[in-house]
Order: sequence, then C-alpha cells, then structure tokens
Amino acid sequence: MEQKIHQIYDKVFKKILTLSSKSVINLINGLFETDYPPDSTIRYNWTEFEDDGLKKTLADTILTINLSSFPLS
Repeated sequence: MEQKIHQIYDKVFKKILTLSSKSVINLINGLFETDYPPDSTIRYNWTEFEDDGLKKTLADTILTINLSSFPLS
C-alpha cells in the first residue's frame, strides 16, 4: 500500500512540472536561489527502467533549462 501512495505523489509531482514552464522556473529559482529568466526553455528528461522481472522503475526527474542540466530529487 505504501508503494502505491508513493507512486501517486510521484506521478502528481511530475504532472505539475509539465503544467506551466513559468511556474517551474519560479519554483527552481526560489528553491535553489538561481536566476533563470521566466521565459527560459525547459526540456524534460524522463527516465524509466525495467528490471529483469519487467518491473518498471521511474527515476528522479532531470530538467534541462536553457541547455543546463538541473536534477530534481
């Protein structure tokens, strides 16, 4: 049950990241004291892995902002 709850929060957070680029830039600037312009370009680098038992694992999200990689944990 705990794994399903974790997956729900993970999916919700990833969905929120895709709703508004301007909001994501403001969040990153606020959390990490960066100064990206509000109209910055964001590229989402989603990573998924499957183990030998074909169990899917989603890794942390990595964002590329104006061609600079920025990992989110």
